[in-house]
Amino acid sequence: MIVRRYKPEDYAQLKALYLDSSLYGGQFDEARDGSDRLQKKIEADPDSILVAEENGKLTGTVSLIDDGRVAWLFRFAVSSAEVATALHDKAIEVLKSRGHTQVLVYTPAGNNELDSRYEKLGFTKGGDYTCYWKEV
Repeated sequence: MIVRRYKPEDYAQLKALYLDSSLYGGQFDEARDGSDRLQKKIEADPDSILVAEENGKLTGTVSLIDDGRVAWLFRFAVSSAEVATALHDKAIEVLKSRGHTQVLVYTPAGNNELDSRYEKLGFTKGGDYTCYWKEV
């Protein structure tokens, strides 16, 4: 397995990861995850979307949201604990090199599988929050 930067030609496989609810995908939104949005994201920050690849197939992805003040892991869809660890470790390496000493990740309340994933990766569980959004 290799962990590398996302490339535009990965888009179809990346979208499939986002749509696969068994990978904690099921989180695709064209307004946020369209190919043009991802292209702009990597043009601005080439390390902002990482993928894990095995034998030419994407097996996981994580996006880094870094505004200089706070860092988040986003769209963290993986096929296994091994892939999660590899992507996590690379993402942390990138964020630490930028001066971050803390990283955040969202997970749905009550999802024991994801709670376990993030606890195994060394995250501390925070409080439950509700996210609000609207079209603009």
